[in-house]
Formats: sequence, structure tokens, C-alpha cells
Amino acid sequence: MVDVKKFEVDNPPVTPPEPGRDSVDEKLEVWLREIPELDARTEGIVDRINVLQRVIRKTHDDTLEQFGLSWGEVQVLSSIRYGGAPYQSTPGRLASQLGLSSGAMTARLDKMEEAGLIRRLRDPDDRRGVLIELTESGRELWETTIAVQAEKEALVQATLTERDQDRLNDLLRRLVLAFTREYGAVPKRHVGG
Repeated sequence: MVDVKKFEVDNPPVTPPEPGRDSVDEKLEVWLREIPELDARTEGIVDRINVLQRVIRKTHDDTLEQFGLSWGEVQVLSSIRYGGAPYQSTPGRLASQLGLSSGAMTARLDKMEEAGLIRRLRDPDDRRGVLIELTESGRELWETTIAVQAEKEALVQATLTERDQDRLNDLLRRLVLAFTREYGAVPKRHVGG
């Protein structure tokens, strides 16, 4: 496990890309030749969202690998942290939040407890219950991982003005609301780990 007290983040400074054509422009050029009635604006937006999703997911995967974490483990740490101080939850609540069976949740928690990221405590309000609590090591590792990923995502700030960021957030929010109204929210999926 990484000693986060001694770990120094050493990500190179972010340089915004030069404006120009991207891989989506090249793809659309071919598709417009093959399908002249294609709505290039819509296709360009959807394709760019997909490209960004894949690239950002890769940066997340690289960050987690750097710290020896799985997606499943970071989901547990994030869920507990999201709940606020004292950074505790129940196995049942975590399983529900993450869309896992109780057996899968138990296996994940066993592994995380063995790694020193969480600890199990007796629930003072339920003699049979257990609380899952972040350890200091788990909290520090989560914070370091988030900080490293935030540095990678600073490319947004380096590339777009604040006004552009606000506008893009507004536009993406509208699309998220429209798609979830039309097609429903994306169900929680089990993420390995």
C-alpha cells in the first residue's frame, strides 16, 4: 500500500491542446460521404461525449492502478466519504448504493479490511449490526487518489475559459435531464473489484 504521507504527486503541468480537427471530424467526413443525410452536428456531439468518456475513464483507471485500488474499492471509499463525518455506513446501505448483492459486498469489504482501508465496528444502535468505517489510511488514500485525478481533470480548466465551462455545464445538464426524462436513469452496474 502507498504511504500517502510520504507520497508526492508529480503530474506534469497541463497544456491545453491547439484548436484544430479531431478524430471525430475525420470520422464525420467519411460518414457524411457515405450517409449524406446524417445529422453531423448531433453525431459530432454524441461522438465527442463518447470519446471524452473513454479518455476520462482511462485516466481514472490509470490513477487507481497507480494506487493499487480497484473501481469497486474506490466506490466504497467514496460512498462512505460522501455520507460525511464520522465516515461510517452499513454493509446493507453500501450494497444498495453500489448495486451489489450482500455476498459481493461482504467479499469486497473483507478485502478492503485486510488492506487496512476500512474497519468493521459494532453498531451501537443494533446488537446484530455492523458499521463500516474509513480508517485513517483509507481516508488519506482516497484523498490522495482524488487529488491526483483532479490534477488530470484540470485540463478542462486549462482548455476552457470559466464562461465556456459554465456554458458547457449548462448544455450538458440540459442533455442529461432530457435523456434521463426520455429513457430513464442509467441503472447501477456492478463494477468489479
